[in-house]
Amino acid sequence: MEVKIILGGIGSILTYLGILMIVPLAMALYDEGAVSRFVIKTWIIPLLITTTIGVVLKNVVGVEGVIKRREGFVIVAFGWLAVAAFGALPYLFSATLGPEDAFFESMSGFTTTGSTVIPDLMLVDRSILLWRSFTQWLGGMGVILLFIAILPTFGVAGSQLFDREFPGPMSERIRPRVQVTARMLWSMYLILTAVEILALFFAAKMPLYDSFCTAFCTMPTGGFSPHPESIGGYMNPIAELIIVVFMFLAGMNFVLHYSLIRNPKKITSNKEFQVYCLLLVIAIAIVVSDLYIHEFASLPDAFRYGGFQVVSFMTTTGFVTADYNAWSDLSKIVLFALMFIGGCGGSTGGSIKVIRIYVLLKSIKQRIYQILYPHAIFVLKTGNKPISEDIVNSISAFFIAYIMIFAVCSIAMSAIGLDMVSAASSVAATLGNVGPGFDLVSLDYASVPIIGKIILALCMWVGRLELFTVLVLLTPAFWRA
Repeated sequence: MEVKIILGGIGSILTYLGILMIVPLAMALYDEGAVSRFVIKTWIIPLLITTTIGVVLKNVVGVEGVIKRREGFVIVAFGWLAVAAFGALPYLFSATLGPEDAFFESMSGFTTTGSTVIPDLMLVDRSILLWRSFTQWLGGMGVILLFIAILPTFGVAGSQLFDREFPGPMSERIRPRVQVTARMLWSMYLILTAVEILALFFAAKMPLYDSFCTAFCTMPTGGFSPHPESIGGYMNPIAELIIVVFMFLAGMNFVLHYSLIRNPKKITSNKEFQVYCLLLVIAIAIVVSDLYIHEFASLPDAFRYGGFQVVSFMTTTGFVTADYNAWSDLSKIVLFALMFIGGCGGSTGGSIKVIRIYVLLKSIKQRIYQILYPHAIFVLKTGNKPISEDIVNSISAFFIAYIMIFAVCSIAMSAIGLDMVSAASSVAATLGNVGPGFDLVSLDYASVPIIGKIILALCMWVGRLELFTVLVLLTPAFWRA
């Protein structure tokens, strides 16, 4: 394994991460009106540290070369850890959070989880909140994918990184060249973000700062909000409707967004998209009916709050418009189940993904038919496309690993003192990159013990990288190869 190539790749990522800190730095300068001690300590010093270390790793310690399969795994896995660690510096240097909490908040941002350890956002500087939202936007389409798009140094090696980074069981490309695909995906992501900002600002009359922060957290299905009461604090039905639409779009496979321009019929005929819509309709119908019976006297109110929360949980965004923790057990169990499903493959959503759930259900159905007709030959398909046995086995292994990690980490969270509901929901919310949980972790994670925060931060990391990118690093054979 070429360690210098790995360090060079991570150095490139850190260099540009430091440069991107100019965005919150500009916000801080605007608010402060001058280069104050706060600006220097919170933004200029972290910017210089991150950029300098990145340059040293890239040009002094590391070297350029062909990134092979093993190097691709290491760069993606440790690149995300490095980004979260250096992204935590502004929280730490501004004295907003301590070391463990700063790392947790930064990891939650870049992995688009949305779990927070900040109990009162009113006490946090606006530039910090902007950085918090901006990290989610960077992490949504993928930090590594961004640098594949803009850095020519990755070249052909970008293919190895793309396959590790792009979420979903099957990495579908718009163009054969991975850099072109990455640029087109990021272009669509940027356009959708810009459209949402304009819609929130002009149609919903939200403040421009809030419009930026909210859009930065909607398209990546992140869920951080600059408002202490999340989206519900704005009491703005138009804003909620706009956000629901863009959460739905963010939960779609981004390759389908490209198809909307070239071949719109491909979207409606896409089996995963059909299942995605069907699951949302069923979940909304159940939750809205339950809320109308037990919580709200008005059906429009039940639909407004229930529908928003279902889309938010299904797409793993995590925005909140009501105290869902006080709802009936039926509504809560539906929301809990949605944490495990997530959005479509190739979306910015987390969790298991609709395509995997669909293939597993088809596989179960096929197995039942094989029991009934043992001499018949069945071909597993999604739409008109056959699914290879290798992909089915890969999806089955992913599902088993996901449930095992969920079970082990839930037991660990219970062992450190959390009740069963809080322990299970905290792991489901972080492993699936959803954000809010139930009971103790419905509002924030500030009361979770330090060991628990470390476990949950690792869950975010493993979940965002689709499990096996990290799990493969734990096998001795990987390092011996």
